[in-house]
Amino acid sequence: MSFYHGVEVKQIQTSIIPPRKISASIPVFIGCAPIHRITDQAQAAKNGDVVLCHNNAAAVQALGYKSTDNFEKWGLSEAAYTMFTLYACSPAIFINIYDPAVHRKTVLNEVVTIDSFTGQLQHDDIIISKICTIDGIECKRNVDYSITKLTGKIKILRNGILQSAESVLATYTYAAPEMITANECIGGVDLDTNKTTGIQLVDRVFTQYRVLPGVIVAPGFSDNPSVAAVMATKAASINGIFRAIAVADLPTTITNPTQVPAYKNKKNLVQEDLIVCWPRAVFNNQVIRLSTLAAGVIARTDANNDDVPYVSPSNKSLQMQAATADGKTELWLGLDEANYLNANGVVTALNFIGGWKLWGNRTACYPDVTDIKDTIISNRRMFGWYGNQLILTWWQKIDEPIGHRLAQTIVNSEQINLNSYTASGYILGGRIEFLEGENSSLDLMDGIINFHINWGTQTPAERIQFSLEYDPDYLSTLFG
Repeated sequence: MSFYHGVEVKQIQTSIIPPRKISASIPVFIGCAPIHRITDQAQAAKNGDVVLCHNNAAAVQALGYKSTDNFEKWGLSEAAYTMFTLYACSPAIFINIYDPAVHRKTVLNEVVTIDSFTGQLQHDDIIISKICTIDGIECKRNVDYSITKLTGKIKILRNGILQSAESVLATYTYAAPEMITANECIGGVDLDTNKTTGIQLVDRVFTQYRVLPGVIVAPGFSDNPSVAAVMATKAASINGIFRAIAVADLPTTITNPTQVPAYKNKKNLVQEDLIVCWPRAVFNNQVIRLSTLAAGVIARTDANNDDVPYVSPSNKSLQMQAATADGKTELWLGLDEANYLNANGVVTALNFIGGWKLWGNRTACYPDVTDIKDTIISNRRMFGWYGNQLILTWWQKIDEPIGHRLAQTIVNSEQINLNSYTASGYILGGRIEFLEGENSSLDLMDGIINFHINWGTQTPAERIQFSLEYDPDYLSTLFG
């Protein structure tokens, strides 16, 4: 040490480390967005992009969506509308898998009847169009006609060459998101380009934005059991270490609750990190997938409870006005039918007391698995959320020397954290221990240190019972 004459101050690392604050319910939506509508394509969420949006305006700019979109085609429009308009929750992550340069179809010389100076193409969401007279003379846009690309509506201008036309020929290219396959949604890594696509892009969320996915949803694709299975697999191992929950739908071919258990078992939808939803919802004459609404309910419930996922989303209000199985006919489930679905590990929508509610506490692994850590949605999410927090909090201590100071710092800090959770009512109680029996000499010599945490999460009051008994002693009140 060099010579020093005077007063000196040194800073020592704090012996108590505060926990890393994380959000439990940030949703990641994988699906199709109508980005071909966006004028400034530099702002568009192109296929392969991972986009974080905090409000409706940002989503419109990145996704090109409108609240009146056909949500069956444009799943990310449904997601943005649900999160920012119906539930006013943010932020949300969007992964678009639609590519207008690839997922498009062309129509040649479609004959369009003109009536009262207007005509209608057979398809909407037009990307490129050309209008000709019936004998093949090409017309000029905004001189002879105008076209609304969103709806495919043609308007004939009165001073152009089509002013007397009874029909025209239209050649155009339109957006066709229905061309996207389940394999494209599942995605992967292209060995030639090293480009990551589909659900595998969930791993990019944390590295790009430093936020952790809480809920994975794929509106328009999760009703494919292969997609749902991969969603659950990804939810169980994001970046190889983090954990979330996946929410999936059952297909519209299921029109009766009695069909659900057989389909669910046949398609192997039995993962503990998966929530299965049926049927669909209707709001403002729009059919909305229940998985998307469930993500909104989860986000709103967490936001109302300090952003800690200890409260079940079941029996919380759904923004819907009707239920439907096939998107056409209204469906009314009784309490017995809703409970039948719950008993088979399916979350549903119930209009019984207090309006439409999300109904169900069980993950997809129920009833085959009975461990409440895995079968109860709020418990499953709490274990994942706290595990993520442990990783983020103590990553800073990786490669520190294994000694008494490190062990005590972790034990003391986490015990304070668990005590705080208990006092706040998030858990029933918890303790952390550094046990000699779980730390062999070989492990410690090899750089492996183990801590044991016991805690009690709060199971939702799924069944409240009262016992009523007639007491004849109260007959004496008849005589004063």
